[in-house]
Amino acid sequence: MINTEGIVLKQVKTGEDRRIIMLFTEKLGKISAASGTMYHSKSKSSGILHPFTYGKYTLYKGRQIYNINYGDIIKSFYKIGESIEKYAYCSYILEFTERILPENQSDPYLFELLIDFLEIIENRNKKYLPIIRAYEIKSLKHLGIMPQLNECVRCGNKETGVYFSIEEGGLLCNECYGNNTLIFNLNHDTIEVMRYIINNSIKKLEKVSIDDKILDLLNKLMKRYLEYHLGLNNMKSMDFIDTCSISD
Repeated sequence: MINTEGIVLKQVKTGEDRRIIMLFTEKLGKISAASGTMYHSKSKSSGILHPFTYGKYTLYKGRQIYNINYGDIIKSFYKIGESIEKYAYCSYILEFTERILPENQSDPYLFELLIDFLEIIENRNKKYLPIIRAYEIKSLKHLGIMPQLNECVRCGNKETGVYFSIEEGGLLCNECYGNNTLIFNLNHDTIEVMRYIINNSIKKLEKVSIDDKILDLLNKLMKRYLEYHLGLNNMKSMDFIDTCSISD
């Protein structure tokens, strides 16, 4: 038996009240775990299987996946479901996290980051996108694929311009800049916002306000960067956000 804390990233119904969940655990990393009939959909204990739930789990290893022997909710983050905006954006972050995590590899930093993120969004009533972008950027830094913002990514010149190469993953100086379809024009304010996010905890960013024009530019940059470097396109949660016509 393995006792570990975990956050439910996704739930799939397999029939006869049996569920398989994608669980981001503190000890084991991202795993698949199957529920028993004791957690059927009408049971009070079924909440331990719901996405966003943070709980304690007792697991045992089956032939192919883990099985849940016992679960107890630490926090359900139920307020996320009270707002379609919160639910949509948090669903995106769960899918984002699932896509960037390898199987069966513990990642305490991202585990704590996700808990902090859910706590912040649950208690937030507007302006969710700055925290979304902060989570993405801090995840990229942790994974070692954060854009280079302190020097030219091509030649190392400390005097960078505002030209950002999506393909090379960072800022270019004026001498290295050239016409390229993957060059993104930023501004100094947006660059400083990204640096601030990198250098501060996500909890400290909770009350930070970002100008709408800067946020719009950051949104466009991150979308293209994540698609190019991590292949994060065709995400169901983004389709849901677009369908709901959600704007921050």
